[in-house]
Amino acid sequence: MVVSFGSINMDLVVQCERAPDQGETIVSTGWLTNPGGKGANQAVQAARLGAETFLVGRVGSDAFGRDVMNGLSAYGVDLGGVMVDPVLSTGVACILVERDGENRIVVVPGANGAVGAAELKTLDGLLRPGVVLLLQCEIPFSVVREAAHVAHLRGATVILDPSPWRSIILTSGVFADVDYLMPNEGEARALAGTTDLKEAAAVLLGLGARTVVVKRGEKGAFAVGAFESPEVPAFSVVSVDTTAAGDSFQGAFAASIDLGFDPDMALYWAMAAGALTVTRPGAQQSMPDEVEVTAFLEARLRKEDWMPRAADLKDKGEEST
Repeated sequence: MVVSFGSINMDLVVQCERAPDQGETIVSTGWLTNPGGKGANQAVQAARLGAETFLVGRVGSDAFGRDVMNGLSAYGVDLGGVMVDPVLSTGVACILVERDGENRIVVVPGANGAVGAAELKTLDGLLRPGVVLLLQCEIPFSVVREAAHVAHLRGATVILDPSPWRSIILTSGVFADVDYLMPNEGEARALAGTTDLKEAAAVLLGLGARTVVVKRGEKGAFAVGAFESPEVPAFSVVSVDTTAAGDSFQGAFAASIDLGFDPDMALYWAMAAGALTVTRPGAQQSMPDEVEVTAFLEARLRKEDWMPRAADLKDKGEEST
């Protein structure tokens, strides 16, 4: 089982040619609302790839809360661990998407900021050896750390997306309960205090993480720890919207580990899912299912000599379960 413990938002997306300069007003080319939040997004991607997926978090008793819950249920995510806050509103993310697909995001935590002891109690009842726990930092970081610690004690696999990185309080051993730490380039450099990615990865390992995977977008991924290859190239695609790429990557990696893939195989599936996600607009609705990822890998990997075929990866993953 995959458990995502984290934020649930409604995304308010504004599309534009470019981001406005300071003090400038520009005209949008379109807008839409999407269910989102890192916790919810990663749960959706895990569920779409066939993993039994449980979400723990909090929404408000408002229209946004009802809409996001309906959407998550339609994707097959178990919402038994989601509380409805009678006072606070559902979290909101205001997302500006430029023509080239790059984005800028401002998050209003709302009910996500109240996630705490009640949700930790729910989580504790789900954790056991074999469970894969997805964590992010859009809920209070003290709660994230406690969740990681309890999961580690219960023998679960812990995956942490350190975003937004500014919410993280850096102390000795801060990532000691984390099996896979998955920052993007900017987060890795900021957390480690260095521009060199290899040095950054070493610093993050020194803070306790057992494995570090740095997501580099169109440049692929840099991994240290439980991987045979430290650098893995990305799949070349035409990017439309990068909003949920990182969440797709994490959710797919968690699902692959849950389904029995080794870390290298899981990394390839995560990269394929992320690549497909950026080719279409939106967050959860842009995430691929297992059929799409399999077809994408089979089409691409026959042309590459740096990976086995997708079918072989899946066969091996099933054999290990």
